[in-house]
Amino acid sequence: MTQTTANFIDVFDAERARLSTLTQRGIGMPVAGMLFWLGVAWLTRRFPISQAVLFSFFLTGVVFPIGALLTRLAGGDLFAKSPHLTKLGMLLGALQFFYWPIIILVWKLAPQWAPWTMAILFGSHFLPYAWLYRSRAYAFLTISVAVSLTVLAIITRDPMPTVVPLVTAACYAVSVVWMWRENLRVH
Repeated sequence: MTQTTANFIDVFDAERARLSTLTQRGIGMPVAGMLFWLGVAWLTRRFPISQAVLFSFFLTGVVFPIGALLTRLAGGDLFAKSPHLTKLGMLLGALQFFYWPIIILVWKLAPQWAPWTMAILFGSHFLPYAWLYRSRAYAFLTISVAVSLTVLAIITRDPMPTVVPLVTAACYAVSVVWMWRENLRVH
């Protein structure tokens, strides 16, 4: 590795560390996600599944503002700028918009599988943040949601639309506690 490449990597890693600190690893977003999944759990017990999933679509609209607010309350700034990483962060966040055609198709064809599909896809969008924010908690979030829900679906051979939101919220809760500890180690 050349000296120039090594310097670039050092600068890039320092910028990731700086952004992780400024944003408090975006901790409010998984907290908002956990609250979203608790809301979906309530919806799936209160309404027929097709209607509950439709309501959950609208509920997704409050996740980002709540996550940004909770991050701010935790001492972070989700809108912190980075000359090298802001565009990447925006691309990572925008990626989940491309999940919606899949989610809508599943809702129309097999609504009972929509919460499972949403949980897997929304959980997967956090994986790149494990690298960006140097956070094993984000990796745990993605992997725990995917593995636990897939194993449950294989074992039960059922979409479990009322169980999936609770299992997902539990995975989010564990990752939030882990992330909180990661943030405390930085200070």
